[in-house]
Formats: sequence, structure tokens, C-alpha cells
Amino acid sequence: MEDIETNYPHHATAAADEDSGDLCASILTRFSNSTKEDHKHLCAVIGAISQELKDHNLGLSSTAYFAATVSSLERLTGDASSSIHAVEALISILSMVMVRVSVGIVRKRREMVSELVVRVLGSKELSPKTKVDGLKCVSCLLMIRDGVGWSDVSNLYGFLLNFVTDSHPKVRKQSHLCVQDILRNFQGTTLLAPASDAVSNTFERFLLLAGRSGTSGGEGPKGAQEVLYILDALRDCLVYLSKKHKSTILKYFKTLFELHQPLVSRRVMDCLYSLCLYPELEVAPEPLLDLLCSLALSVSTNETSADVLTFTARLLDVGIRKVFALDRQICIMKLPLVFSALRDILAFEYEEALFASAETMKSLIRGCIDEDLIQQGVSKRLSKAGMEMAEHGPAIIEKICETIANLLDYQYSAVWDLSFQIVSHMFDRLGVCSYSFFSGTLRSLEEIQKLSDEDFPYRKQLHGCIGSALEAMGPENFLSLLPLNLRAENLSEANLWLVPILKQYTVGARLSFYINSLLSVVGHIKEKSRRLEAEGKMFSSRNYDAVTYSIWSLLPSFCNYPLDTAESFKDLEKILSHALSEESDLHGIICTSLCILVQQNKKIVEGGGDMVEDEVSTSTMRVMAYYTHEVASKNLRMLRSCARDMLSVLSKVFLKSLGGSGGSLQKAIGQFSSIADKKEAVVSRVFKSAMQKLLKLTQDATEMVNVPSSMQIDDVVDKNSLSVARGQLLDLAVSCLPGLGPKEIEVLYLAVVPSLKDEDGIIQKKAYKVLSVILKDRGDLFSLRLENLLKTMIEVLPSCHFSAKHHRLDCLYYLILTASKDDSLSRRGEIISSFLTEIILALKEANKKTRNRAYGILVQIGRACGDEEKGGKKENLLQLFNMVAGGLAGDTPHMISAAVKGLARLAYEFSDLVSSAFNVLPSTFLLLRRKNREIIKANLGLVKVLIAKSQAETLQSHLGSLVEGLLNWQDDTKNHFKAKVKHLLEMLVKRCGVDSVKAVMPEEHMKLLTNIRKIKERRVKKLSLNSETRSQDSKATTSRLSRWNHTKIFSDVDEEGSDADYMDGEMASGRPTMLSSRKKSKASSLRSKRVARSAKSLPEDLLDRLEDEPLDLLDQLKTRSALHSALQRKLKLDSDDEPETDPLGRIIIHEDGKTMKEKTLDYEPDAKSEASSHATAKSSRNATKKRKTTESSGWAYTGSEYASKKARGDVKRSGKLEPYAYWPLDRKLVSRRPEHRAAARRGMASVVKLTTKLEGKSASGVLSNFKKRNHKIVGKRKGQ
Repeated sequence: MEDIETNYPHHATAAADEDSGDLCASILTRFSNSTKEDHKHLCAVIGAISQELKDHNLGLSSTAYFAATVSSLERLTGDASSSIHAVEALISILSMVMVRVSVGIVRKRREMVSELVVRVLGSKELSPKTKVDGLKCVSCLLMIRDGVGWSDVSNLYGFLLNFVTDSHPKVRKQSHLCVQDILRNFQGTTLLAPASDAVSNTFERFLLLAGRSGTSGGEGPKGAQEVLYILDALRDCLVYLSKKHKSTILKYFKTLFELHQPLVSRRVMDCLYSLCLYPELEVAPEPLLDLLCSLALSVSTNETSADVLTFTARLLDVGIRKVFALDRQICIMKLPLVFSALRDILAFEYEEALFASAETMKSLIRGCIDEDLIQQGVSKRLSKAGMEMAEHGPAIIEKICETIANLLDYQYSAVWDLSFQIVSHMFDRLGVCSYSFFSGTLRSLEEIQKLSDEDFPYRKQLHGCIGSALEAMGPENFLSLLPLNLRAENLSEANLWLVPILKQYTVGARLSFYINSLLSVVGHIKEKSRRLEAEGKMFSSRNYDAVTYSIWSLLPSFCNYPLDTAESFKDLEKILSHALSEESDLHGIICTSLCILVQQNKKIVEGGGDMVEDEVSTSTMRVMAYYTHEVASKNLRMLRSCARDMLSVLSKVFLKSLGGSGGSLQKAIGQFSSIADKKEAVVSRVFKSAMQKLLKLTQDATEMVNVPSSMQIDDVVDKNSLSVARGQLLDLAVSCLPGLGPKEIEVLYLAVVPSLKDEDGIIQKKAYKVLSVILKDRGDLFSLRLENLLKTMIEVLPSCHFSAKHHRLDCLYYLILTASKDDSLSRRGEIISSFLTEIILALKEANKKTRNRAYGILVQIGRACGDEEKGGKKENLLQLFNMVAGGLAGDTPHMISAAVKGLARLAYEFSDLVSSAFNVLPSTFLLLRRKNREIIKANLGLVKVLIAKSQAETLQSHLGSLVEGLLNWQDDTKNHFKAKVKHLLEMLVKRCGVDSVKAVMPEEHMKLLTNIRKIKERRVKKLSLNSETRSQDSKATTSRLSRWNHTKIFSDVDEEGSDADYMDGEMASGRPTMLSSRKKSKASSLRSKRVARSAKSLPEDLLDRLEDEPLDLLDQLKTRSALHSALQRKLKLDSDDEPETDPLGRIIIHEDGKTMKEKTLDYEPDAKSEASSHATAKSSRNATKKRKTTESSGWAYTGSEYASKKARGDVKRSGKLEPYAYWPLDRKLVSRRPEHRAAARRGMASVVKLTTKLEGKSASGVLSNFKKRNHKIVGKRKGQ
């Protein structure tokens, strides 16, 4: 019984018989208010049945309703005079009640119910709705298969199939769903084969009928329509048929597909797509592949639409991968044909079809081209070489490679961006074998590189494709096909454009190749540079020096998982040691390379070398697979054996270095210290030597302090040099930290502590830096002396130099984290509180690094307190907030404002603290009464954060107090806070609505609210008039991320432009609103421009620019782009072609061809006017300085000779050219494809070239030449 109920999906549960509720009540509740006649009849019949059951004291169970419905239906079907409406209502009730009754009850009455339903559905007077309900009943009866043979259900099943071609779409669709449910229910039973056979026979029968009717010409359209109906049914049911009958139907599909009828072909494709979507579905691969090949052949022979091409590409994707999973051998034989069809689709101009074809090709490359297929091609290529007399056709992989290589032909230039992606996937899949199969493709890419930027907009995609070839082939094979030609006589013949690609994509190279093939050329290039310098050709000499640096810049890339570290690093070490000693410019490159080598191997040995496959290419994964634990261990042993010499060289170079390469040298020393052999005490010797030198220099510095004041003036330089040397020794000592033992670290700590009180700012800064590094990396060694260390930090606070505060804050952070976890520490709370006060005060530091670090430490402490995974609690976070809030009771405005800023930062970062921040808001508003500028700025910043980060409901509850507190300072124009308060009110209006703010706004300030509302409505109206601007603004704003910015939150400048745009995005949801990017009015836009110009000089912007990567002058693409952007900025600044406007914004047109600037310049003031007005003279001098005359700007044609003296406009002149010219609008100018826009611009460029030819020539001269040329042409024709 349980098995039967499980396979009876229309029945909810086995217990649904008696406890499913009153059927009558549910029907009346649903349909009693309906005005349709069939619903009224339904309610009447169910009401009568319910009353009858009540009269006979029968329960209102589903079983009772089922029995009463069947009995009533039996009585009405036997009476010829019965109402058809009552029968329809009973069928509807029966379809509802059958799903509520248990399977056993329906099984007992199945034969009688089947007979009744068939009898009713045979009537021609039934409505489509009744037929749908009847088919549901048939489906329920057929799905009860316990103890049922095919003979028991064959008649009813055949009756159901008759409705598959019903003329009414709803009935037809319901029959399709019923057949689908029945076939799904028959899976795994003996009923599936005959049921599938019935469907197949029905399909064959209608095909024959359609063929006969087509030949007779009588019912051709009707027969064809029925075939379409059958195909619609097969789209839902084909996947559930048996394997044998699927193959039979697929053969018929091929016949139908060859008719080339769009309606038939599309339905066949829909059936195939549904069949291929299920990877585990059993189907014969041969007929399916045959159909897919016919589909592929139809691409080039038939004219199809974009929709058909798109669907064809997607069907080939799922279909071929399906066949590959079923039978790989027959699938790979047809792969060249499929790739050829997909290539043909790329020749069309349908955007969606192009992308679908490209994605399909990439999918098939990943899924169907395996290593066995590639190796078969390699073997066949070798057999050709061994037996030249034998005739061999190309291998399958060669055919596919040739098809993909054809995508780089010029006929596919419009889709080269997609072609590069496909070629990249193929390079990635072929791996090293791409050197054999795809070498010609790489040369084609080289030819495309030679195209000019105007003709080729896909330079970045091209370089990515070439980079994929580099990753796949390896640098050796790659450079054998595309050599750098560094020994060429002229640098223009060298392929220096390959250097950035080599730098970015090289992985898994050989160090020996770099030494023998690249570094060996450095000597030749240096010699040439020296010779050119001796000849006085400094520019060429510097170019060759740049090439030398470019070769060295490839070293980090060749150290990226090299394949021969253990064998070749010894040779490389000698070269690197010499370069470190002789060439200081290479320190950064060499140290970075050494760090990469050590880090990668150490990470694999320590078990952290796993990488996510999505992050790297297949070629990189192959290299990673080579780097096993054994290989990495072998490499580390080689690096460890060289650590002694490398540390010696690095330490000497570091102590001699004076430039900015000290940081990279420190990192390299630290990496080799971490792997050096501790038994040989390699690191200890370097450390001891540094400490001995440090001790001596410290003694010298102490003696210099004790020198009499009369001699100190002569020793200032020596004192500074001593400080620098001591600082370098401290840096060297801390760089060795990874390789030091506890005793050496103790020595370093004892040497650092006295330096914390040093009067020299350099030494003090270095001491704090060293201490922060020790506490960060080896802080566990100081757990026993933590209290003494905390006291020391408190003692040295008064003598802390301002330049050392940044590193002192780092020390405090690690000490606070350690102290907060140590329960045994006495006065822990007092010590943490004192350090926290110092951090809060650092929020007001003038130094930006110190200030940002203080903000960062405050957030890190908050995270450590609230992180439950690391032992934190929300109570600890709240306690931290309260400790910061205690600063509001400070005596000075400096302390109070710092505490407010700390509260704002915590509330901004932790949403749990927003409610706590509102609790202290009344206290902050009381502080506003002090009228201190510093406190007011901080408080308004806190309010801004709370408005931006709070939910609308929270703001509603505090709205009254917020508005009241803000309006106290709305009239303070002296301190320029009026505009900031107005902006905060605008934020409140956006978050809470105008009505809510109006309810709490005092009457005397209603005008301000009205002004805010009008400005908002004006912005909305302006956006509604420009839908394109609205869509662009919304896209630009929704991608902005929430980011803390101290200057924009606490600035005291009127920042209606930048500040508003920044904070409008900082909502609680993390997404900015669309209103934030709307345009301002004329006055506000001018003001925002001034603010934007001043904002560019803010430290944050300068920092962002400094943190960008430097411009690679050897990268032609980047250099050209930078020069182009600089030229555009210069042209924009120097342009005088902007139209002149009056104060109302109207364009002024001067009939005499002169602008107002030219008229002003025509006037030359005399001495009297200059003497009478100094301001006028000053403005005249500025205008003269900015003026761009025709002599300096080149020839310009104004067309003034065509101006009419009697009327406006231009007139034609005899003997002159037309006074106007036009260029027709080209829709390619607004195309989304770059190549279309480039073609349109080339057409416009031809007009510009013509004007260049005519520059400086008179119109009469041009016309005379034109007439002479035409006269000669006519004369030649007559002579012929």
C-alpha cells in the first residue's frame, strides 16, 4: 500500500481520505462570488450533494462526496434528457474529489468511473473546461497501476491519446501534461514499453495521414497541423519514452527536418533540446548525432533568423556534449563539422547568435577535446613525418584547429573580440601541443598586432589571447615563434610589445632559458648603449638602457613556479649577487623575484599551496600539478644551501643602500632568514654582526651628545649620518626575526626599549617599528613580562616623537589585544582605558597616516571584542563603545571632538551600536551649546553617520530630537554650518519622507523644508525628462561601495556636491539612492565645480594617485593611451570653440563672424584708460595672455565672405565654393560595437583630410584646378 501511495502523486497522503475538510465549503468559498454560469452550476450541484448527504446522515467526508458524485453522474448519463450543465459540474467535482480519496477506494470503482468518464468525454456538447477536468480524471485512473496489466489500461490510454490533437489549445495542453505524468509514473514498470509504443504509433499514423492528405490535396493543412500538435506533445513526453521508441522517433525527426519547414524544424529542435538537457537520460547516440549533424549542415545552406541561429548554437552545445558522454568515439568524428557550423554562425550579424556560438565553441573545447584526442593528433603527425610516402589526411584535432584559426581571417574582423576568447580557450586546452597545432595561429595574431589603433579596437583582448598562447606553450616555444629580436640593429625591429605580455603571463618557465637566452643579451645591449652615448646619441642610448631594464623586469615572471629551480638557481645566484652589488636600480626586481621563489615553495611544503581552480588557467594548473611536495622540498633545499651567501650579499647591500629599495631588501632578507639552516647559525651571525655595529654606533652617538655645545655645530652632519646608520641596523636586525631564536629576540628587545626614549625622531620611529613587528610576529614570547611592557609604554609616552606615533599605535593595538585576553593581569581595565584614550586622541592627529591608523585600530579592537568565534562577545563591544563615550566628559574640546569621532567610526562599522549611539545623542546636542567649532564639526559628522546607517523605523522614533538639535544651529552663518545642516535635513527627508519631517519641524523653519521639497521635485522632473541619464545614473550609483572617509564626513567646508553624493550612498542597505547623482541647479553646479577642484587636492586623492601602479613606458598601449588622454585634456583646456552664451543661457551668434572675445581684443586701450581703471587693465592683460591668435593656432576658415549684408544667413558667391557642407548622419556612430563606430569616424576623417588639402588655398584657385582636371579628363575621352 505504501509503495502504491508513493507512486500516486495526485494524492497528498494516505490519510487524506477522511480528514481533508469539507469539499462543499471549499468550493463555495472559492466560487460563490463568481458571476460565471459554470461556477454557479458547480456551486448549486455541490450544495445539493452536500444537503443530500446531510439528509441521509452521511458524513461530509471525501469518500462520501466521491460516492455521491459517481452515483449522480451514473444516473445522469443514463438519462438522455438530463442537463448538460449538471454533468459538467459533476465532472468538475469528480476531478477535485479524486485527489482527496485514497488509492484503494478509487481502485475499487475504477472500471465504473472509467466508463462514465469516457462516456461523458465522448459527448460533443461539453465545454473545453469540462474536457480538461475529465482528462484529469483519466490521468488519475491510469496512474493507479497496482496489479494492473497493459490490457486493463490500454483502451483508456488510447482514449487519452486521441485528445493530443484536439482543436482546442487548453484541452490539447492538458492532454500533453497528462501523458507526460503517466509516462513518468510508468518508469521502471512493464507498462512503459507498450505506452511508449502507443505514442510512437500515434506519431507514425499522423505522419502517414499528413503524407496522404498532402498528395491528395484535400486535407493538407489539417494533416500538417495535427503533426505539429504531435510534435508539441513529444516535446514534453519524449524524455519519458523507452530507449527503443526514442530512437524510432528520432529517425522520423530527421525526415521531418529535411523538409526545411521552419515550424516543423523548430518543434523538432525543441524536442531535441529537451532530450539533451538530461545528462543521465538513456538514448541511442547514433540517431541523435545524425540529427545534430543535419542541424549543423543546415546553418550554411539555409537562410535562418537570429532566433533560430541562437537556438541552434545552444542545441549543438547540449547535444554534442550529450553524445560525447554516451559514445565518445562517434562524437569526436563529427566535431570538425560542428565547429565549422559554429564558425559559420559567427559570420552573421546577429548579436545574440554570435555570443551563443562563441559560448558553445568554448564549452565544446572544454568538454569534448580531451587529452586522448590531442595525443592522437600528435601520434598521427609523427607517423606522417616517419612515412612521407604514405597518404595521410589531417587528424581530427588538426581540422578543429584549422577551423578555429580561420576565425582570425579578416572576414571575421567584426567579431575578433569573440574570436580571441575562443582561440584563448583552444590554446589553454592544447597546452604544450599548441606549439605543434597552433603555431600558425600565433603568427596570425602577430600580424593583427601590426594593425593601427584606428583600425583595431581589440588590442587588450589580443594581448590576452597572446598571453594564453604564452601560458600554454611556455616561453621557450613561444619566443621561438615570436622572437624578441633584441640583437636587431634598430630597436624598431625588436618586438618590445611582447615584454608586458611576457611579464604578465609567464608561468612554469625555466631559469636556465632566462639566463642563456635573455640575460645573455644584456651585455650586448649595454655595449651598444655605451657606444651610442660616446657618439652623443643620448636619446638612443637611454632607449637601450630601458630595454636592459625590461629584460630584468621579466625575472619575477620567470621565478613564478619555474621548472628547474633546483638545477639552475646556483647559476642564477652568481648573476644576482653581482647585479645586487653593482646595479642599485635592480634591487626591487631581484628581491621580489627571490621572495616569490621562497614563498611559493615554502607554501607548498607547509601545506598551503592549494588554489581554487577558477582563479587560474588550465596551463597554470598543470604547472601547479608539477609542483608536488617532493619538488618543492628539493627546491627549498637548494635555496637553503644558498641562503648564507644571499644573506651576506643582501645585508651588505642593504647597509649601503640610500634609496627607496630598503623595503624590498628587508623582505628578501626576511624570506631567506625563514628558510636558513639554524644549525649553521647563518641568521645568528648576520644578527650578531648588526647588533655589534649598532652598539658601537649607539656609543658614538652618546659620546656626541656629551660633546660641549661649542663643538656641536660642526658635528650635525655626523649626527644625522649616525642616526641613519643606526636606523638601518635596526631594520636589518628585525628583518632577521623569522630566523631568530628566543635569546636573540630578547637581545633585540633589550636594545630597542632604551631607543623608545631617544631624542632623535628617526631612532625613536625605528624603535617603535621594530617593537611592533616583534609583538605582531613573536608576541607570545612576552606574555610573562606583559605588565612591565605596558608600564614602559606608559612611561615613554611623554617623549614620543610625532613621526613615531603611527608605529606606536601598532604596538598599542597588539598590547591591548593581549591584555584583554589575560585575566591574571592586574589593573587591566585601567591600562586598556589609558591606551584607548591615546588611540582616541590620535583620531585628531594632523598626520594622515597616524589618523587613519588610529581609525583602523579602533575598528580592529571592536572586531576583536565582538568576534564570537575568537572568544569575543557583543557585551565587550558595547563596553568598548561606552569607554569611548566616556571621552565626552573630557575637559577640552580636543578630547570631546575626538571621542565623538570615535563613536561615529564605531557606529559606522558596527550596526549593533547604532541604537547605543542614539542614546548618547542628547548629550552631544548639549555639547553644541558650547559653540565650539571643533565640537560642532564632530557632532554633525556623527549625526550624518547615524542618518546614513540607521533604518527608517529607527530614524522615525528619534526624528523629533534630531530635527530640534539640528535647527539650533541652522542660523549659524559665521561658522558656515548652515549648509551642512540643510544637507542633513535633506538626508532625513529622503529617509523618512517629507510628511514625517514636516510633522516635527517648527513653524518658523517651514520655508527651509519647502525649499528642500522644491529642489527635490525639480531634480525628479529633470531626471524624468531624460530617461537615458536616469538609467546611467542608476547604474553608476548602485555599483558604489560603502567606504569610510574621514574628510568627507567631518569636513567643515560647504560640500553640497561631493559630500552629498558620498553620504547619500551610505544607507543602511549599503546601496546608494538614485537621487544622489542628480544634477544641481545652475548656482549649485558652479559651486560644486569649485568644491570638486578643491577636493582634488585633498590628501585622500593624492594618496589614491600615489598608490596606483607606475606607468610602464615600455607598454605601447598604455603609453599611447596616456598620451591620448593628456592630449584630449590639453585640447579641452585650449579650446576656444565653445559657444558664447548670455546670462540666460542663450547662444550668441555674431553676424560679422567675430566672437565677443575677438571684439574685445580689437580694442586697444590707451594710456588714459589704463591709468583710470587698474581693474580693467588687469582683466585686459589676462585676456591677452589667454588669447589664442590665428598665427599661433594655424589657419582657420570662418566663412565670413559668405555673410549677407542685407539679410541673415549665408549667400552663394560666384566663383566660390558652396557656403555650406554636410555629412549625413550615420547610425553606426551610435552603435554599441567599437568597429562600427570606428568605420563611421573614418568616413568623417576623410572630410577632415580634404580640408587639410585645401588649407590656405582660395576658393577660386580650388575651382580652377577642379575645372582644369575635368577638362583634361573630357579631352582624353574625346581623343579615345
